[in-house]
Amino acid sequence: MKTDVVIVGAGVIGLSIARELLCRGTRVTLVDPGDPGKEASWASAGVLAPQGARPFNRAYLDLCLSGLDMYADWSAALLEETGIDVEYRTEAGLQVAFDDVESEELDRRYRHQVNLGLPVERLTGEEVRTLEPMLSPETRCGLLFERMHQVENRRLVRALVGAVRARGGEFRIGDPVVDLIVRRNRAAGVVVPGERIGAERVVVAAGAWSGLLKWIPGEPPPVQPVRGQMVCVDGSGVPPLGRVIYGPEQYLVPRRDGRVLMGATVEKTGFDASVTAGGVSDVIREGLRMAPGLAEAPIVETWAGLRPMSKDGKPILGPAGLERLVLATGHFRNGILLAPITGRLIADHLEHGAVPPAMAPFLPDRFDRKDTRVESAN
Repeated sequence: MKTDVVIVGAGVIGLSIARELLCRGTRVTLVDPGDPGKEASWASAGVLAPQGARPFNRAYLDLCLSGLDMYADWSAALLEETGIDVEYRTEAGLQVAFDDVESEELDRRYRHQVNLGLPVERLTGEEVRTLEPMLSPETRCGLLFERMHQVENRRLVRALVGAVRARGGEFRIGDPVVDLIVRRNRAAGVVVPGERIGAERVVVAAGAWSGLLKWIPGEPPPVQPVRGQMVCVDGSGVPPLGRVIYGPEQYLVPRRDGRVLMGATVEKTGFDASVTAGGVSDVIREGLRMAPGLAEAPIVETWAGLRPMSKDGKPILGPAGLERLVLATGHFRNGILLAPITGRLIADHLEHGAVPPAMAPFLPDRFDRKDTRVESAN
């Protein structure tokens, strides 16, 4: 089998890269041992929060803002191509505080956002509850973030899979990549059980599993899984929330059909994606602290996903040390947000050969240098 680009990993990052390449006339094959988009992409809450991007770094903030800037046109294009509405919503999000310590943290956050020139509004507790009556009467204050949006991530996955298939993209699902084909010191495809898939370029977008790929020359990318447990309740029987709500520990995400997502834990438990009693209990406790009126809402679903966190918390994008081998992994909590910009940057690099300026701060070789300090998010 022969293709132009083989992408290892069919999550939202791999799918976005594939669609962008297909739009440019490139033949693409995606390889994944599981169903497309059914790992971290499926388990996400779909929050698009560039103003909350951490660890803070100006280049990372700009990348996240660029991702959000693409969403209106990107989601409209997916609707036209597939008929699937990904429910991109642009209501400003809220972060709330319930005690003096949390209020002081919000004050620091407010000053930081203002210093960066980002759109943020400070609200009193009364103003917060006027905006969102479902929130706890203990709410002390809040910040309104104009650039905190959301998308229905599972509909996004379906739309991307449909768009890739409609444009002629190929899927090899059910088998892992066991080796890399190398010719003349260049990546030339991959090997799956029983088959060699030749390609002009190879992109690794394997999410949390990227760090396990021993066939990558040199050291595998420094990516580890971070478990996030979530709970979905049916909030249709109570007054609705109108926007994404962030508390000190987690968030609430209202969907158009009345569901409310509560999440998520942050657990370094290896490749264990179990849903645990303790994790679910923590999620529900924090969710009800924010919106006590959800206490009687029926639980619809619980799940967990493994988010790919790099050594410094930021994505790993670009050449991997071997010619024609490219990485696109380590997006941690912002894979959905960064999907459209990652697709564009990787496609630009594959098409033109040069590293786009916006990609330069996230090259894999940064871990070999000494300039990987993280700025404070306060």
